[in-house]
Amino acid sequence: MKNLMKKASTLLFILPLLFFGNMKANAEDHSYDGKSPYYNDCASSATTKATSYLINEKNEKIGVVELKFSSTCKTAWAKITMNNNVPSGFEANAEVTRNTDKKRFSCDSAGGNGKVVAGQKSCYTPMVYDLDPRTSYAFGKYYGPNYNIWATTGSF
Repeated sequence: MKNLMKKASTLLFILPLLFFGNMKANAEDHSYDGKSPYYNDCASSATTKATSYLINEKNEKIGVVELKFSSTCKTAWAKITMNNNVPSGFEANAEVTRNTDKKRFSCDSAGGNGKVVAGQKSCYTPMVYDLDPRTSYAFGKYYGPNYNIWATTGSF
């Protein structure tokens, strides 16, 4: 009987480890994650917290990537703005990434306004909740046939 009780208590200790020991931490899920910066008027309190320039082979600034932050909504998002309309065959896109859980959205994600295509100059991503201790950064790229320029902002 003593042996049976010992085996049962060992099994009760091991079973939860088998079922829950390999579970991975999920990404954070906040109500503002994935929403447009214009949701609840978040964009109206936006400031640019970090910038990085897209530099071409002639060392010219051809666009800028911004990490935007809403002080009202405590959210961050990315925006890319090219100096000129994008020509046919080229595109630009931006991404925002929350550092704590690596949740990432691009301009193409629901809540963004779509990547920059021929004739356009800018796009923005959906938001990620970014209240301290969370931080985020923005990434932007301009690309076409055999051509790729990118820039990453610092984290805020």
